[in-house]
This record gives sequence, C-alpha cells and structure tokens, in this order.
Amino acid sequence: MTELEKEMLETVGATEADTKPQEVSQLDRIEAQALFTALMTDTLLEE
Repeated sequence: MTELEKEMLETVGATEADTKPQEVSQLDRIEAQALFTALMTDTLLEE
C-alpha cells in the first residue's frame, strides 16, 4: 500500500482491514440468490 493510499484511509477514518474483502457465508449467498430471484420475477418479499 502506498503512502498516498494510507493517507487517504486515515482521512476517511478507515483501516487497512477495511480494504480487504470479507468472507461471504453460505447464508449470505442464499439470501442474495433469493433477493435476486425476487427482483427478476417482480416478487415482493417481506422482511
């Protein structure tokens, strides 16, 4: 990470850990697929 990138992170109050991708759980994948399917089929889901 360059000094400029580190400075930019500090400016917005972020850390290097905030720039790394987070692990996606199987439940997250299922929820995303259900929401995508609902969107494509114009179905309203209750939360």
